Amino acid sequence: MHFSDRKNLLLIWVLISFTGAVYFHEQVGKAVLEAGKRCISVILPSLYLFSILSVFMIKSGILEYFTRPLRKISPHAELWGIVFFSQIGGYPTGAQLLHSLYQEGRLTKQQEENLLCSCMGSGFGFLFATVGGNLTLALTLWGILSLPNFFLAWLILRSMPEQENFSLPERKNFSVLLTESVENAAAAMLKICGMILAFSAWTGIFNNIIAHLPEWAESILEISNLTKYMQNGGNLPTAVSLLSFGGICVHIQLATISENHFNWKKFWLSRSLTAGISGILCRTGMKFLFPESIPVFWSETKVSLYSAPSAIPTYCLILMSVFLLKKYNFFANSLTSAEK
Repeated sequence: MHFSDRKNLLLIWVLISFTGAVYFHEQVGKAVLEAGKRCISVILPSLYLFSILSVFMIKSGILEYFTRPLRKISPHAELWGIVFFSQIGGYPTGAQLLHSLYQEGRLTKQQEENLLCSCMGSGFGFLFATVGGNLTLALTLWGILSLPNFFLAWLILRSMPEQENFSLPERKNFSVLLTESVENAAAAMLKICGMILAFSAWTGIFNNIIAHLPEWAESILEISNLTKYMQNGGNLPTAVSLLSFGGICVHIQLATISENHFNWKKFWLSRSLTAGISGILCRTGMKFLFPESIPVFWSETKVSLYSAPSAIPTYCLILMSVFLLKKYNFFANSLTSAEK
């Protein structure tokens, strides 16, 4: 496709988006408001702290020390630690950890691209919130979702050369490390929530211009829509496959975090493969291991873990905004402009 063709397509997309936002402003507003509630009630509580810790582990060297005993078992102990934490921390965690290693010169661009295919998981916090705080169901689904990623990571790591012993840069004191980790996490969370709101707006336009998308299709675009799919009695193996795939919105965020060290064809192929395996594992487990208990859990599940009114997520959002403005010296630049 020529550059002029891409430019024309972008122009058409902008015109449709602008016209739809004006003509269907009420419907788009409702879609954005609903997405904002999901960000406040599910995304921020489940991902914010994990995002801070993931950055802190790399900057402080904790991850290296944590995985050092595993070097006797695997030459890629630190990378196995990243694979494991990516399954616990949530979708952006793996990309943050891998790109931090790349920035320190401890991974090549090709290695980061390959590992990102497996270092992506919904995270236990997000999963726990999505299934309404049902611990048994959350643990079961976490295992089903993580197994294909661990297997894919094993295939990738066995073809990589043994990691060298890198001399790490001098570590900063705790207060500096914590502040930088919070600033980076705040920026990441605001980007994530912003992308969710944007995709919800475009979904609202699409639903009114063409036809209303089914909830599973909305989840392919933006995974937090899965909460609606679940509340309306969605199929469990399908939901597990969607969680494994992650959604186009998440994929764009990961590409941004990794600064485009991202092979779209390879990534989509791997996520489609893991999504299919996770769905099959879930269906097999329902049929042979616990045919009665899981359907009962699923039918009784409500997304209610963070539904109670609370000011804490709102305070987190305000703090994240302040940290982000501080990171880019917004206040200093504003004062300088005012003085001029």
